[in-house]
Amino acid sequence: MLELRKRAFDAVASAVMTSSNPGNEQPEPVNVVAIILFMITLIFAAAGFILFDYTFQVVKILTIVEDLPSDYDLAPAYDPIDGDSEPEDGAPPHYRDDAETHAEDSTVHKIAPGLYLGGSPDMNGKYITSSFRKAILYLRHEAGFWSAWRGFSVNIVYSVAASCVNGIFLSMFPFPFGRYISGVLVMLVVSPLSLVHTHIIIAPPTKETWFGRLSRLPFRSILHTLPAAFLVAITGQATYAFPDIMVKAFVPSRAFDDPPPQGDNPYQSMLTPLQCLAIYSVFLASHVFLFIPSMIILYRVQASVYASTEEAIIPFERLGPQTILQAWKSYTWEGKKRLIRLYARVMPLVWLAAFGVGTLLFFEMRWVMGAKGHVLDAILKTWLRNQYGRAP
Repeated sequence: MLELRKRAFDAVASAVMTSSNPGNEQPEPVNVVAIILFMITLIFAAAGFILFDYTFQVVKILTIVEDLPSDYDLAPAYDPIDGDSEPEDGAPPHYRDDAETHAEDSTVHKIAPGLYLGGSPDMNGKYITSSFRKAILYLRHEAGFWSAWRGFSVNIVYSVAASCVNGIFLSMFPFPFGRYISGVLVMLVVSPLSLVHTHIIIAPPTKETWFGRLSRLPFRSILHTLPAAFLVAITGQATYAFPDIMVKAFVPSRAFDDPPPQGDNPYQSMLTPLQCLAIYSVFLASHVFLFIPSMIILYRVQASVYASTEEAIIPFERLGPQTILQAWKSYTWEGKKRLIRLYARVMPLVWLAAFGVGTLLFFEMRWVMGAKGHVLDAILKTWLRNQYGRAP
């Protein structure tokens, strides 16, 4: 995939350089306003996608981990004496036994930190993660406005560490499939940071830093989660290896260095729509049936080694460390439905937003290029025509 993007960028650069009129010695004035607008759009779009993607990651982990403990009471046993009101001094409200308030309205439930929202866990959904919006509102209610990005700092450290370690392993495995071996080893090396990240997300608000949590993390907990991390590493690399193999099979020249264009056709090795559909279908199937199940196992195994003496911001079964098989079997059908609903509701919005932002950036880039903007139209038209046959 990287080679295809490289060729596309080379084609754009070549077209821009050759489209200028050699006889015109006057350089075209730079459109400062267009450049500034393009950069602002690019920065805000990138920041928005990063923050939303991380919020989705937080809610996804909570959705996978949340479950009703076997001894959990489906309805609150206590209700506030004065309903939803709280003392003016900010102290917790007083409670009395539910038997004494039998005649009162039992539909008003208390929302306590780390507890079930109230009601029965039927298909109507009273789980904290029954919807994306409800999960965000709950997090902000319990941990403040910035709680949707909890653990963001350790996620940055995780990404930087993974990138550095990956560079080291890539130099050790310089052959074509060495990057997949490197990817598996990187996942194992940085797995302690992934474990800390999951624990921060499911933990209640605290002033403890991620480094403090990492320093007191039992070594046996790290060892216990390594098999699940290895499973995620294998399935994750396979998800990207399968499409890469298909690209090299459809376009044999991609298995080696990029050949020079033949007949002034820089698009000679691009894929047809049917080939693109096949590659995307394999990628999607691998992601859904291999990577996501292994990701579910990893997060539930990591949550199982969460200290039993610590409170959690969501309810889940606290039975001690689980194996890979136990983590998968303990994931109920209700939890799977909530995860499916989360993907089904969020991903179409992400694709629509990406298409809209991409279209906006295309026209802004055309404005930045000024008189040379028609080059983008020509490249796009030629590429689309080439999908159904040889480009002229």
